[in-house]
Amino acid sequence: MMSAVHEFRVLGPVEAAVDGRVVPLPAAKPRALLAVLLLGRNRVVPVHELVADLWSEEPPDTATKALQVYVSQLRKAIGADRVVTKAPGYSLRVEEGELDLDRFEQLARQGRDRLAAGDAAEAADLLGRALALWRGPALAEFAAEPFARDAGARLDDERLAVLEDRIDAELELGRDDALVPELEELVARSPYRERLRGQLMLALYRSGRQADALDLYRRTRTTFVDELGIEPGPRLHELERAILRHDPNLRPGRKPRPPDEAPPPRPRRRLLLALVILALAVGAGVAAIVLTRGGSSSTDDAELRTFVTKMENFLVQSREGRSQVGATVKAAFACRLAPHAAAVQLDRVQRNRQSLLEQIAALSVPAREEALRSSDLLQQAARESISADWHYRDWLLARTHCGPADNSPELRAAAAASARATRAKRAFVAVFDPLARRFGQRAWTAQEF
Repeated sequence: MMSAVHEFRVLGPVEAAVDGRVVPLPAAKPRALLAVLLLGRNRVVPVHELVADLWSEEPPDTATKALQVYVSQLRKAIGADRVVTKAPGYSLRVEEGELDLDRFEQLARQGRDRLAAGDAAEAADLLGRALALWRGPALAEFAAEPFARDAGARLDDERLAVLEDRIDAELELGRDDALVPELEELVARSPYRERLRGQLMLALYRSGRQADALDLYRRTRTTFVDELGIEPGPRLHELERAILRHDPNLRPGRKPRPPDEAPPPRPRRRLLLALVILALAVGAGVAAIVLTRGGSSSTDDAELRTFVTKMENFLVQSREGRSQVGATVKAAFACRLAPHAAAVQLDRVQRNRQSLLEQIAALSVPAREEALRSSDLLQQAARESISADWHYRDWLLARTHCGPADNSPELRAAAAASARATRAKRAFVAVFDPLARRFGQRAWTAQEF
């Protein structure tokens, strides 16, 4: 007797099909259970995690019994051999190629490999086939549930990254004119995604629309500065410069030169950097003299004030992220959150903190000793803090039940990483706080961000 052919889909409305027929699962909870088990496919998902995912933070007293009913309904729909009971929970067996998400990730890997190997035509085909598997936003029907918001956002981010890779492949093939309308729509929907803006600039330039490409950069800079308080990143800035000089590397089949291969800095910039190094070597007194030469003091102070204001904005955002991390870990300690649910929340916070780190790296820094050191030390502190958060997430994922802190290797590693982050933050505030006070801004402590 031939076994039934199963298909599972999460890249859009959640579905299960047996022998080509979509099985009916009209009730919301059994469908949500299927979604959770598909996201954790071939892994035992503990009962307490399933309860936390299906009922968030306020499960009813009958949640465990209700879960058993939903498991029974799911077994009846897709086959009893597919939903396996194994302490401390349940596992959904999914074979290779049965889940659209697995096929999407495999095609995306293959497409990226071909793109890296220089085969743009094959890459565009593979990446296009990966994107064709999507039937709508991932897990949108469960948008009110925390597990779906986090997993859905992660999957949608991955879809957009694959879409950008497909556009890169088509740019390599010289399909610039055809890409412009699609890129304009994508930029309108995702206005802060620098890669899409760079791709549109390149497509416009190659289509003979240099003025439009440069106008897009100017509008991008205005949007980023006014709404985010940051300058566009170095890649976008270098692309603007390459367009201005009609760089031959912008032609199809020749990728734009990345920042680390960019032309050497202008002589004045090299001189400033050399003077900064000299000033650091001989003392802060000389630094103040050297760095003010070649520009007016009032102009330098205005640039420094703007830099301090933007740094203060980053610190406020970082403080909010730290508060969320602390509250999540405490909730797991106190059993107000299941470990898996807490780890999912940390993933969401981490995405925001990684984005913040990228914004700090893209900030335009005045050529002043205290500004340069402040920027470098804040980036170091942010990286150490993010590393500590990942250790806490690993500890949560390794736990099968909630409860207070233990002596596990993961938690010891998290504590050590936290100590390194605190030392880095103290080094930062020692340099930045005097600068902040000079311009009437608040001072910070290492425990606040």
